[in-house]
Amino acid sequence: MGASHAVCLAALLMCATTGRPLADPLVGGFKPERFLFFSGVDLWRNGQAGYAGMLLAPQGGLNNDGFLVRLFMSDDFERYDTPTQRFTTNIFRASVLPGWRVKRGNVEIKVFAGPALESHALKPDIPTDKLRGSHFGARIATELWWEPLPAMMVAAAASATTIGSEYSARAAAGWRFLDRFWVGPEVCASADEYSTQYRIGAHLTGFKTGPVEWSVGAGFVEDSFNRSGIYGRIGMLSRR
Repeated sequence: MGASHAVCLAALLMCATTGRPLADPLVGGFKPERFLFFSGVDLWRNGQAGYAGMLLAPQGGLNNDGFLVRLFMSDDFERYDTPTQRFTTNIFRASVLPGWRVKRGNVEIKVFAGPALESHALKPDIPTDKLRGSHFGARIATELWWEPLPAMMVAAAASATTIGSEYSARAAAGWRFLDRFWVGPEVCASADEYSTQYRIGAHLTGFKTGPVEWSVGAGFVEDSFNRSGIYGRIGMLSRR
């Protein structure tokens, strides 16, 4: 059974934690921000997933070039119906990805690579499934944030792992609305050894309420099992 719903979550996350740097790199005027905490949920009629994690800049601040570490975990539930039976998959993912940030002008790029863990459970159980149980591997990821104009952004992200030959990619564009958030289209594609999923929709990114920054997205999703529907997601992040 496929797991592309959760695979696409990795690319969504990459863009969710990238955005316009704060105008003032100091928190309260005392020290640079070194931590970014994030979490969110992703839903469609055949599954749901949740994620949480942290981005750490130990050598300076989140807005500085240099070394970063991304900690990430997610839990995904998805169902697959056959003419005679319903299967449910549960996939837990975790990774520790050291990386590097570079910003030149209005372009920001991050690259990450590191160890990854996945735990697959299927009900009813299929002992012959080669991805059944826990697996260790490696994950690589990259993300891009570009502001070609003061009121326009372009974001892209990609992620791949050696576990189950999974990969995902997302691209989005947006325009600054009322100088409060970005809004525009997004597309996402993801695949593993069993299935492929495509998404097209719209996003709202960077809406702030106090110290919390929100992002939401919704649109149409279709996979290689000929299933389709509406997806929705919401994420939040906070810098410290």
